[in-house]
Amino acid sequence: MLAARERGLGTAWTTLHLDYEKEVAQIIGIPYEQVTQVAIIPVAYTLGTDFKPAPREPLDTVLHWDQW
Repeated sequence: MLAARERGLGTAWTTLHLDYEKEVAQIIGIPYEQVTQVAIIPVAYTLGTDFKPAPREPLDTVLHWDQW
């Protein structure tokens, strides 16, 4: 993803397709019985170059250390 950004490409980690993992495997030719999908990373040229950090939740609200 960093290498793509350096070349003017945008990427996004997405797992929304996992509800349809078997169908996606069929469409893009992944052997469903042998390979487990964890994400799809679309790559595209972006509109503009004004990238900035995305809004984030405070670390204390999402990090759990040895407990839930």
